[in-house]
Amino acid sequence: MVASIPVPTPVDIAVAKRVGKEPCDVTQADRDKVLRDLIDRRGAVPLICDREQIPAAPARGPVLLFHPRQAVITDTGNVATERTGRFAAMQVQDGFHKAQVHARSRKQPEPFTPGQVNIGREYAALFHRCESSGMKLSQIGGAGGGSGALGVSEAVLADMQRLAWLTKRIGGGVALTIRRVRPSKRAGSAASKARNVTSMRLVEDFCAHGETISAILRAHGWSDYTGNKKLLHAVLCANLNRMSGH
Repeated sequence: MVASIPVPTPVDIAVAKRVGKEPCDVTQADRDKVLRDLIDRRGAVPLICDREQIPAAPARGPVLLFHPRQAVITDTGNVATERTGRFAAMQVQDGFHKAQVHARSRKQPEPFTPGQVNIGREYAALFHRCESSGMKLSQIGGAGGGSGALGVSEAVLADMQRLAWLTKRIGGGVALTIRRVRPSKRAGSAASKARNVTSMRLVEDFCAHGETISAILRAHGWSDYTGNKKLLHAVLCANLNRMSGH
């Protein structure tokens, strides 16, 4: 009986290209080395930044580079800005950065107004501060101010009350519902059926977790074709406007 020849997996084929071997000769050590190299590359700090002050962090995600600037008075008495320091700084990209970079690469208009960006980033900051406090929004109820309320400081309580107000403005609506979209546009399968995208999940994933609209669609089993993305973007903008008080 002739022994069957094992078929190389896509992972082994990709690893073989990086280590200069045939796919059938790839070992677990080769796979581990390529994985470590990819992780190190993902967390590497660019040369134009201060590597002594900024640690390598693979979980940091995509970043934007910028040079810190300071305001100065020119010889003519005018105010101008100039670069300060030798190194560039790094800023982790959020959902708004990613949308802006994507739009500019396609020479499209800005996807969000300054007011929408500001309220979205305020929501993200409040969300993460409240998450780290260990308290739940349902616990604050009608608690008043003062350091003795629920054993939390006035600052934490104020953050939670503000977040609760923004959450109420978002509401419990559905941003993308299955019943209103043809099955051919959902891209759901028997293994992963398309699910409703709630407004709350949309705002939280985009603003607080930095997910793109395409990623949110795919995570819910939807196709990220242009029509779905435009619809979800419009709903997100409407939610941000309501959070702003419009």
